[in-house]
Amino acid sequence: MSSLSKLLNVLDLFGPATLKIDPDTIAERMGLSRATAYRYVKELCDAGLLTRVDAGHYGLGPRVIELDWMMRQYDPILLAGRELMHELSAQTGLAVFASVFYDGRIINTYIAEPTDTYHFSFGRGHPLPFFRGAQSKVLIAFQKGRRLQRLFEEHMASDPESPYDWASFAKATKKIRKDGYCMTHDELNLGLTGIAAPIIQPDIDEVIGSLSAVGSTQSFKLLRQETVIEMVMETTRRIAENLRNPPGAAAS
Repeated sequence: MSSLSKLLNVLDLFGPATLKIDPDTIAERMGLSRATAYRYVKELCDAGLLTRVDAGHYGLGPRVIELDWMMRQYDPILLAGRELMHELSAQTGLAVFASVFYDGRIINTYIAEPTDTYHFSFGRGHPLPFFRGAQSKVLIAFQKGRRLQRLFEEHMASDPESPYDWASFAKATKKIRKDGYCMTHDELNLGLTGIAAPIIQPDIDEVIGSLSAVGSTQSFKLLRQETVIEMVMETTRRIAENLRNPPGAAAS
């Protein structure tokens, strides 16, 4: 592993339960000398990726906020789908999520909400549980071949709380792929229902994200479920088309 990779791995120590950290803890968790850990912290602070938050502790720095802003401006899925997400949210009264799968993690990258009615346990940027919730299940189910089994082995095979063995997991993911969407109830937030469909990159025929509509189970009772499913799937198709032919791009 290169020195740069080791340096950036410091950022992986942060998470919902670790919002600040001290150099001695960094040294212990990464197997570094204290001198190296302090040097890494200084270099990350100089780059704006860390900042001192109190005596001896450091948190993520302002450069992270700047990078987040740039990601939201230029992320291909958001460029192709942001307006469509708000359109779907306005039409249904539901919150609409864009989610991605990277480095074994599933996160929501954008949320279009009609109001501030909902309080989500897993909002934008918060890692989602593995194979819980419609977004997570769709992104995992559409992984191909051996990768799907490897994900099961890494995240679920040795988890005593997992309700799945390989056979039931394979059956569940196959059904999602066949249906083209996933609907869940109460899996991430009690009283909420979610419907998610994959966003498929047209030129490589691979899932690159998911789109989900989320709202109270009571709200879904007032909507025609089949209509919402079709609207979500149609929106993902339109996003995929925009990825293929970006709006405003000059005709070739």
